[in-house]
Amino acid sequence: MIPITISGTKWCPARGEQWVIAGPIGSGKTHVAVLLARSNAAEAAIVTFGQQASTANTDWQGARYHSFVEYDYKTVAQTLTYEAVNRINPFEVRPPETEKRAAFDRMLPEVIETLRLKSLLNHWTVQLSNGEQRRLLLAMALLRNTPVLILDDPFAGLDPEMADILRALMDRLICDGRTLIVTVRHEDEIPPCMTHRLLLAADRTVASAGPFTPPQREPKPLIDPSHRNPPPAETPVVLALRNIDYTLGGKALMENFSWTVHRGERWLIVGPNGSGKSTLLSLISGDNPMAYAFDIVRFGKRLGRGTPLWSIRSRIAAVTPEQQACLTPTLTVLCVVLSGRFDSEGRQIAPTETDTKAAIRLLKTLGLDRRAADPIAELSAGHCRLVLVARAMMAKPELLLLDELCMNLEPEEAAKALSLLDGLLARRKSMTTLCVAHRPDHIPPGFDRILSLPVRGAW
Repeated sequence: MIPITISGTKWCPARGEQWVIAGPIGSGKTHVAVLLARSNAAEAAIVTFGQQASTANTDWQGARYHSFVEYDYKTVAQTLTYEAVNRINPFEVRPPETEKRAAFDRMLPEVIETLRLKSLLNHWTVQLSNGEQRRLLLAMALLRNTPVLILDDPFAGLDPEMADILRALMDRLICDGRTLIVTVRHEDEIPPCMTHRLLLAADRTVASAGPFTPPQREPKPLIDPSHRNPPPAETPVVLALRNIDYTLGGKALMENFSWTVHRGERWLIVGPNGSGKSTLLSLISGDNPMAYAFDIVRFGKRLGRGTPLWSIRSRIAAVTPEQQACLTPTLTVLCVVLSGRFDSEGRQIAPTETDTKAAIRLLKTLGLDRRAADPIAELSAGHCRLVLVARAMMAKPELLLLDELCMNLEPEEAAKALSLLDGLLARRKSMTTLCVAHRPDHIPPGFDRILSLPVRGAW
């Protein structure tokens, strides 16, 4: 491989070495992974969150929730063709590549089976959950059949079962002679197969590089198996979904689904990738066009004639991966936070001096007040998520939706976000909060009600 230079230090993984890249927030883990991939494009394939973000556009929010999409998007099957995986221009004159195509055809069924993509082949890529998108990107990287595979934070957004499948897949790839480079944010996510570690410092220099023994993993259940939902509170109903039948790609995502949420309740929503957690939140927020078709009552009202969307949306705030993917890169951090202020007609409210001071206080709590004037594009993925947390809090919502709040966050960032949320909930006990999470340490304090969704198609 061609070596790269990291703040004056040359680094080049040798064939047969399995490297984990670690370091604190802002140390440049993703930057190093991307630089290594670009410098070795012929022999390295990479999977990053940025690849998901690059698919985002103005149609993203609406398109991914339709049961049929008329935009110029591909299905999973079309994305996993030889031409699509290898980015072949259909107008380019190329040799037949018979042997490479034959190897691709032999590998394709195994990759689809291993990553559990068979049931998704006819789905549009914009309809996939975040975890399913990660699996698709990983499949494309595997099918390129390069000797080096670079995975940037590969366990983010994966349910525990799929994370175990990915670890087993890594072991197989190493046995097949592949070299793996993996970045992680959590020590317990370091794959056991790693042999070396590149540790980056906060100033983006190399703190150490060399042989490494991964710590022994101690898996923890996401929720206490003995946990039972307490009886419904004797408080007003904030949200009621009644007999929802939602079919996506010919399979039932929800079947005769009903759910009632009372004011001030804290709900944790769990389930495997593709079970419909993000879709459920989109129905509640009204971002999903099907929200108008189903019997969903928010704050005593149902969307439709006489009840415009923004009269409901102004009372709801959300933090989602799609928001992060769709951020305008030139906006300053302060502008992003202040953009959380909307009126009942969906118009942004011109920030007052009081609003600006409140936004700065929120950023200071998160340790980002010195970045207020910086373009959002200059922040790390983890810092961007914290900015979105501050943005949601500017809205002073009655209903707060958190979809993978701590995904892409370093442990210290996640702790800050959860601490800020805990303080907010303590001050606003009447605010209802719904949270999707995959890790035990990403669950905010005080969440005592659990909604568990089955795997897609298992209703």
